[in-house]
Formats: sequence, C-alpha cells, structure tokens
Amino acid sequence: MRNYLIPKALDVYVLTDDRVVGFIKCDAIISLLEYEVLISDALAEELGIVILALRTGLWRFKDENKVRTSEAPLYWF
Repeated sequence: MRNYLIPKALDVYVLTDDRVVGFIKCDAIISLLEYEVLISDALAEELGIVILALRTGLWRFKDENKVRTSEAPLYWF
C-alpha cells in the first residue's frame, strides 16, 4: 500500500453555526484506500475538540459546555 505525505499542505479550521476555530497548518496524507477525511488526535486537540460519543457524533469545544452533533461538511477546499 502506498500513501503520500504532503507537509504543511492544509489550513484546517472548524466552522460551526456560531464560531470558527483554527486555522491550523497541518500535513496531508493521501491514501489510495481511504475515502473519508480523518484527523489525528493531535489535530483534534489543537482545534480544541472534545469527543463525547463517537458513534452518535456528539462533541464540544474544550472551552464550552454546549454539546454539538457532527454534520456532513458543506465545502471541501
């Protein structure tokens, strides 16, 4: 299996209905087998994401108590 690493290729941010968190510069890894966008635990921590329930998609930012639900992304750049 071959993967491709592109260092510092992405500016990542989280856009919700009430706030924007980020722009975090990060590497991109392109896999010929994976079709979903995955983020590392390190990137999630830098964005302040706290996962509450993986299966049901519940999460929050570390500086708030508001529980959020995962949504399909609106835009991919």
